[in-house]
Amino acid sequence: MGSQSLTVVQYGLETTHGTNVDADTKLLMRAEMPDSDTVVVVPTVNMGTRTNKLLDSAFVKQVLADGITLQEPEDGMVFESLPLIFSMGICASTGTEQTTSQGDYLWTFAVPQTGAESVGSITLEKGDDTQGYEVGYVLAKTITLSGDVDEGTVKCSVECVGADLRQTTVTAAIAVPAAEFMTAKLSRIYIDDTWAELGDTELEGALVNWSITINTGVHPKMLGSATRTFDSHGQDAITFEATFTFERIAGVATEELKFRPASGYAVTSRFARLTVTGDQIGTGDSQTLQIDMAGVWSSWTPIGSDRDGNTLDVAVLTGGYDKTGAQSLSINVMTTVSEV
Repeated sequence: MGSQSLTVVQYGLETTHGTNVDADTKLLMRAEMPDSDTVVVVPTVNMGTRTNKLLDSAFVKQVLADGITLQEPEDGMVFESLPLIFSMGICASTGTEQTTSQGDYLWTFAVPQTGAESVGSITLEKGDDTQGYEVGYVLAKTITLSGDVDEGTVKCSVECVGADLRQTTVTAAIAVPAAEFMTAKLSRIYIDDTWAELGDTELEGALVNWSITINTGVHPKMLGSATRTFDSHGQDAITFEATFTFERIAGVATEELKFRPASGYAVTSRFARLTVTGDQIGTGDSQTLQIDMAGVWSSWTPIGSDRDGNTLDVAVLTGGYDKTGAQSLSINVMTTVSEV
């Protein structure tokens, strides 16, 4: 009988997409495997019998491990897992040390606007003390991050797709990595008029909670070949949307005018930066998640609810491409991880 407390989740970065590798890094996230990765067909035929399912001709039509979900640990997301998550869905990147010998690595994930995609795939392992499983060619389709100042935790959910699920022996003797849990109370929001000005104007004393969903456009390609699993992948349009809950203050009322002008129906581009900071890394920079977004306010609910009697507004930012800045979405992560 397996022990839930002995469950482990770990991964290896694939050198070649779809060629499984042994895990070399523990992943401090929960992993839900798909209910089934194999589509079995028991054909219906006219045999002159009441039971018309012909077992002798049952076959596997397709194998696709869709529905893999990675989620934050019980007590919230850690900074160190972020580079992997964004590498699997937005673009491949490498960490660059910012302060010599201090281990503060900056990772930049700017949404590619042209050219071929460059996401990384992993072989994911999960098992307990009785059985291990692995699934290769795992990519991220949707990434959702959220933070609630009252609750204090930052949450993350990643919807993934992979090739096929196999029984395996979980790779042993992988060290537990360093981990700093993110604190939602340290979330800050900046809203500016242009991409070049991003980070100049903080909307202070207003942010209550936030949620950002990125649809990466990554998808498997089922093409005729010698295997029932998918052979390659593509990357369609990358879209994103952010929802912010603000306590109603003067700055929030001013920002609402960018959605609901005093006169006319002008739609004004807005540029938002969401940051979550952590501890300083040695004598270098601090652990940080920074998400820069270009978009417009597509929904604004004023005086919709309250928090301890204080009025709340809920605003939705729909992302898009800003032709002046030639940008849409860019993510920087500062952490101790030097490679995924």
